[in-house]
Amino acid sequence: MHSTGLLDRRADLRPPDVRELLVLWQHPGTREFVPIGRFGYDGSTYSFAYTRAAAALTDFRPLPTFRDLDRSYVLERMPTIFAQRVMSAGRPDFGDYARSLGLEPGRTTPWEQIVRSGGVRAGDTLQFMEVPDIQAGRVGARFFVNGLRYIPDRERDVGGRRMQVSLEQQEAALDRLAPGDLLTVEAEDGNKSDPCATLVTSEGVPLGWVPRLMAPSFRELLSSSDLTAAVVRVGGSLAPSHSRVVAELDVAAPPGFRFDRDDRWQPLVNRL
Repeated sequence: MHSTGLLDRRADLRPPDVRELLVLWQHPGTREFVPIGRFGYDGSTYSFAYTRAAAALTDFRPLPTFRDLDRSYVLERMPTIFAQRVMSAGRPDFGDYARSLGLEPGRTTPWEQIVRSGGVRAGDTLQFMEVPDIQAGRVGARFFVNGLRYIPDRERDVGGRRMQVSLEQQEAALDRLAPGDLLTVEAEDGNKSDPCATLVTSEGVPLGWVPRLMAPSFRELLSSSDLTAAVVRVGGSLAPSHSRVVAELDVAAPPGFRFDRDDRWQPLVNRL
């Protein structure tokens, strides 16, 4: 999925449903995905600003095009570092790729590709995630179910229940999924790599995890009620594992609840 340079904004003119993404950078040492930027598109121009989390990193180098952490950027075209995550419509496999993202090949914009795919490239350190929010008293979060390939043949502790499934059992559960189906969100106990690990299960079968960046917020929501998330999109066994299952949480917001309690996602400077 390579582009030759900046994408002309004329290819991306209609107003998008999703107007802002978190830019996640994988730390080479800890392997943690850190929310280093806010990337936006309003149907006409693109915007970018670094976050407080980026400023707190001692070993982070600014991205090409965005050399100044204390500046808000507005651009008429998608910058090359992000455009490299967009597949050219001229490729023979573009139609299949667009449809795998739930998009119409003839109407797919570069921005939509990044929103739907998460902008993941093999061996790269950047990903994108929709910014969860609270509107009209409802918590909204659309997310990729992470880590599918790490689930099979490993025992999990969920609410005092020991879970272990084979690859065949996980695949069967994934094959049964359809848009609109409800998934259960459950806290995983004893996860050594993430004390806030939160599993997504279907009919008792663990599929993957809530993204680590949102897991503490999901744990907070779980402390007050059970959680389910609806399947938005599900791909077949040949789909990339990172984007195979897309789910959406839509629940009433408990009093005082908010995402990003430490304000790590917040931009360093006000954007124009």
